[in-house]
Amino acid sequence: MSKSVENQVKTGSSIGMIASILIVVGFLVLFYLDPFELNTTLYKVLVLLAGLVLAGFVFFKSPQGIRLNAFFKETKIELRKVVWPTKDETIKTTGMIMVAVVIVAIFLWIVDAFFTWAVQLLIN
Repeated sequence: MSKSVENQVKTGSSIGMIASILIVVGFLVLFYLDPFELNTTLYKVLVLLAGLVLAGFVFFKSPQGIRLNAFFKETKIELRKVVWPTKDETIKTTGMIMVAVVIVAIFLWIVDAFFTWAVQLLIN
């Protein structure tokens, strides 16, 4: 993580995270208790979504949210460095795996048949 983000996190506190949790809980209580007597579920869901958006905004301004945002940015940078296989490599690898699965399945079938035969021999 970059040094500037670590400095911001050290100076801040977890008040933003606690506030975002309280906002979510508050809007969930509003959703289920329905003190405004919103008869349609659509209005209740819209109020709940507005609360979730507000809680998300508050969270991403908190130190933990800043760290999460920095993590996402660094992850995006690292994903650009990944060398992805070509279509031909993917098809060949998938084919090899399918052949290996069939070979292992046949082997397990033979082992199962042997043990079934051995148990039948012991029972009779």
